[in-house]
Amino acid sequence: MSLPLFAAYPALASSIAHQPMALLPTPVEPLGGNGKGFSNAWIKRDDLTHNEYGGNKIRKLEFILAEAVGQGKKRVVTFGAIGTNHGVATSMLCQQQGIACTVFLFDQPISKTVQQNLQLMQHYGAELIYCGSLFSSVFRYYFNQYRLNKECYFLFAGGSNVAGTIGFVNAAFELKAQIDNGEMPEPELIVCPVGSSSTLAGLTIGCQLAGLNTQVKGIRVAPAFLGPFPACTTGTVGALMKKTQQQLEAAGVEPKEKWKKPELISDYYGEGYGVATRAGELAQLSMLQQGIKVEQTYTAKAVAAFYDELAVASGPCLYWHTYNSQDMAEQVEQVENKKMPVELQAFLAG
Repeated sequence: MSLPLFAAYPALASSIAHQPMALLPTPVEPLGGNGKGFSNAWIKRDDLTHNEYGGNKIRKLEFILAEAVGQGKKRVVTFGAIGTNHGVATSMLCQQQGIACTVFLFDQPISKTVQQNLQLMQHYGAELIYCGSLFSSVFRYYFNQYRLNKECYFLFAGGSNVAGTIGFVNAAFELKAQIDNGEMPEPELIVCPVGSSSTLAGLTIGCQLAGLNTQVKGIRVAPAFLGPFPACTTGTVGALMKKTQQQLEAAGVEPKEKWKKPELISDYYGEGYGVATRAGELAQLSMLQQGIKVEQTYTAKAVAAFYDELAVASGPCLYWHTYNSQDMAEQVEQVENKKMPVELQAFLAG
C-alpha cells in the first residue's frame, strides 16, 4: 500500500527511503470527559503505531532506518534522557533490522517510566553510555570515536532529522485521508508535545501541503536552551522545517502559498525537563479515567495545554498522542537480572 504522501506526490517515492515498520493508519477517536469543550475533542492514537512498542518515534524510524540501511550503516548513534522513549524505539527497531545501537544518556527525574525504559533499552541490546548532564551527552555525541567510523549513522535526539520529519509530513496526509473518509471532522487545531522538534515540524509542513486549514500548536516540554545554544525554540523547529522543505522542493513539492511558520508554546514546561506539573498531573488522571496513558515528561503537559485550548476553541480540536501504550511488563521482566552500567546504578540509587 502506497504511503499517503507518496500517493499525493509520486516523485518522492524515488528520492525518499522508506521501509514499512509501523501499524498505520493509527485510529482517530472522540475523546470523552465532562469538561468544557469535550464535544469537540479528538485524539490521534499514535500510541498504537507498533504491536510491541508504540509512540510517535516509530513513524520517524520508518524513514530514518531505511535511510541508514540505504547508506550501508551498521550502527545508529543517538542520545537522550535516561528514560528516553526515542532510545527504546530506536534500539528495538535497530535490533529487528540487525543494526547496532548506541545511546548517550543524560539525567532526568526518576520515575517508574524512566526505570522501565532503561531496562527496555537493555532488553533490546543497546549500548548505554551514561554521561550525567545534558551538556556532557551532547558533547560526547558530537565528539567520540564513532565519528571516525563511516558505518555509523548519527541520529539527533528524538529522531529529529529530515528523514524523521518526513515521517510526520506523511502523518498529516494520513490524517487528511481519515478526514476525507468521514472518520473525524477537519480539526481547527492540533496539539502535540515538542521535545526535539520533528513532530511539530512535520505536522506543520504536512497540514499545509495536504490542504488542511488546521493550526498546529506544539507544547514545549524540553529545555529551550543548552547553555547559550538554542535547543527547543521556534528557531530550532524552523531550522528543521527549512531543511525538510528544501528536500521537498528539490523533488518539486511546494505549497501554493508561502511556507507557514511553527507555533511553539512554552507556558506548560514547568520547573524543568521531566519535572511533573500540577496541571499535568490533573490531565494525567483525567486521561487515565478514559483509558489513555500519559506520563509526566511529555504527554501530561501537552494534554494540560490541550484542555485549555478546548475551553476557548470554536471547532474540533485534535490531541496527537505520542506515548507508547503497549504493556511492556514481559520485556522488562526479562532484564531485571541484567547488569546495568555502574554509573546508572549509582544515579538510580540516589
